[in-house]
Amino acid sequence: MNKLTNRQFIDRYFEIVDSKNVERFAEIDSPDLLMKVPLGPVRGIEGHQGLVRGFAAAFPNFKHTVTSFLESDDRIACEGTFVGDHTGAMMLPNGQSIPASNRRVEFEWSGHMRVQNGKVAVLHVYFDSASLMAQIGAIK
Repeated sequence: MNKLTNRQFIDRYFEIVDSKNVERFAEIDSPDLLMKVPLGPVRGIEGHQGLVRGFAAAFPNFKHTVTSFLESDDRIACEGTFVGDHTGAMMLPNGQSIPASNRRVEFEWSGHMRVQNGKVAVLHVYFDSASLMAQIGAIK
């Protein structure tokens, strides 16, 4: 397979994540992936799989859209939107859960990643978690 451009890589990355087929994450994630998200650090392919399983349980139809993209060598920065319907329980890091609100959510995110050997080695994701919680009715 020919080496993907960074833009092709991002498109493939979100195609796999949005498919929720976590068994394919080894195609896009480095085994020693370090991910930083508002909920705390996530490590390795298994950690990323667990994070997406949790979001897929709460928002089974979630989808990312990339609205802005910037690259420099092995670094990629992008922004976009996350949209999904909160039809399942959302597990919190403390073990509690928020029951389904059946509300549609949409929020903006940004991410910065370093790609090594065709896989994500480091990924920092930023989004307004308070906005997400307000949209599902967990806070006012």
